[in-house]
Amino acid sequence: MRNLKGGWGKLLNVLVAGWSLFLLVTALYMALHPLLMGAISLIFGLSIVFLVYPLHPGKLQSKSGLGLLLFGSKESPSLLDLVLIVISVAPCIYIMADWESIVRSPGMYETYQLVMGAVLVICLLEGTRRALGNSIPILVLFFLLYALFGDYVPGAFGHAGFDLEEILYQLYLMSEGVWGLLTDMTSRLIALFVVFGPVLFATGVGKSFMDISMLLGGRFRGGAGHVAVISSSFFGMLSGSSVANAATTGSFTIPTMKRLGFPARFAAGIEASASSGGQIMPPIMGAGCFIMAEFLNISYTKVMIAGIIPAILYFVGISCGIWVEAGRHNLGRLPQELMPKAREVFGLKQVLTFALPVGTLIVMLALFLPPQMCAAWALVVAMVIYLFLRSEIPFAERLKTIWGGYFQAVTTALAWLMVMMACVQMAVTMISLTGFGVKVSQLILDLAGTSLVLAIIATMLTALILGMGMTTTAAYVIAAAVLVPAMQGLGLPALASHLFIFYFAIKSGLTPPVCITVFTTAAIADSNWLKTAWDAIRLGIGGYIMPFYFLFMPGYLFEGNPWWIIYLIFSGTIAMLAIEAGAMGFFRKHSTFIERLIYFAAGLLILGPLEYSIAGLLLFGFGIMLERWDLPFVGKRPSA
Repeated sequence: MRNLKGGWGKLLNVLVAGWSLFLLVTALYMALHPLLMGAISLIFGLSIVFLVYPLHPGKLQSKSGLGLLLFGSKESPSLLDLVLIVISVAPCIYIMADWESIVRSPGMYETYQLVMGAVLVICLLEGTRRALGNSIPILVLFFLLYALFGDYVPGAFGHAGFDLEEILYQLYLMSEGVWGLLTDMTSRLIALFVVFGPVLFATGVGKSFMDISMLLGGRFRGGAGHVAVISSSFFGMLSGSSVANAATTGSFTIPTMKRLGFPARFAAGIEASASSGGQIMPPIMGAGCFIMAEFLNISYTKVMIAGIIPAILYFVGISCGIWVEAGRHNLGRLPQELMPKAREVFGLKQVLTFALPVGTLIVMLALFLPPQMCAAWALVVAMVIYLFLRSEIPFAERLKTIWGGYFQAVTTALAWLMVMMACVQMAVTMISLTGFGVKVSQLILDLAGTSLVLAIIATMLTALILGMGMTTTAAYVIAAAVLVPAMQGLGLPALASHLFIFYFAIKSGLTPPVCITVFTTAAIADSNWLKTAWDAIRLGIGGYIMPFYFLFMPGYLFEGNPWWIIYLIFSGTIAMLAIEAGAMGFFRKHSTFIERLIYFAAGLLILGPLEYSIAGLLLFGFGIMLERWDLPFVGKRPSA
């Protein structure tokens, strides 16, 4: 990213301020048509992306005339960037000016409109490439070419093919194209939540979350690791980004863990697995869950409630893994000198700083008010509280701090998210247009004729592969478009099917060979990324297991008898301890291979229906007794 200076920096500030104000006003006072809302937001998003993301970041030092024309410098854009801004904004301005006639006259178009559509498509691909790399543009290009040349594809995946004019018309002049669900959701709803997290962190919530995490987690064995888990769950439930979560909390937690004796790879693995879980932690759960609610035509609150138990068990599992591994390495609590004082953590100003904004958000969501309005009012409350309660900080500094939160949110997250979502929307449109999703679904249904388990595993692997090298939201949207019809064809519940795919889209950030979250934490810890990935998978193994259970046991999604739900939370906690003991190979002492199998099998049974659960609890107790008695038939116990 560039650090723009002078007039270019002022232009960027104007764009950030204008977009932020536009989002707040539309969320609080007016609702615009999706075409109009999307076009205005893309004008801001594309302009900012081409200003701050260069054609090639490695060429910014070039002093040649051609280099400055193509690549610019660290402090100013190139001529090419300015040209791209103009030609990408022009099609959006046209939609702004003429959206009503476009909506009223479907099927009618002029050649110049298609040319503008083609320019916008190219600019979206290039903007996404600059901000996020090649993976998403390549995938989108694949579906565009598949739509164009489908008549050359042999077998079941072939189709009649579509003319270039038809494709451009669908993408630019139809509400299902670039201006479809993803662009609409991002501009109307998700944008407010993307801004919400950084503004709260800037106004002191981040420090409060970290202090609470240290106060709560630091008291247990392996305390520094538990601090990472709790803080990542707090940060993640507001930021909704695994990589951003890992970079933000990891910069503090990983060095602390290493200093207190945690192996570098294990410290990085803790942060990677915990940061990934932030996207499944209510109340925000990442951008993908807002889209999920829209896909399912249900309230976001219902999705949020359904995600509570799996999220709790996921983080409990990581903490259990830290607890057993801390026993192996003899790692104790957080040192007293690092522990914050309770009276400071829970002082009136500190509590109000985070309790009122977050409480406003949760209460308004619980009242089933529009989520974008909830986020907007929570932002207003956060700003008012910070401006009027933190009198020890000069007023000008408080304003500057709030502005810093907005600037960071828009330039480092929202701009590229807006462009990326519009780009991914093109792939979703082509999947629908060509029937690609139906064809994949049919393959999975055919596989289900052999084995339902094999069909579900194939669905899992497809979601993991689609998610490699992509953001969770993009991976989830494309995987859902392709795989959800197949899962519903298997008779699986709609909400559980979407959550299943969402979980594995998230887990792709931990799963080699392309595991972006692991790369981030391994870089901070200076550890081997492959070994870090292995530790992250073992710690976060609950995230790979739980989706298979909530597909068939709705109690895990808060559906059914309250007593059964309470039992599932209790038994699930024990199950996670058993599974992590098996995965880590340690409980109270180093476990033999047979003991590890017993622990792991016991955990899987405990998560199941009541009769299996009771059998699993007995099996776990049997494994603990075997370990305590140290019987010879269980095999040789490892010494390290």
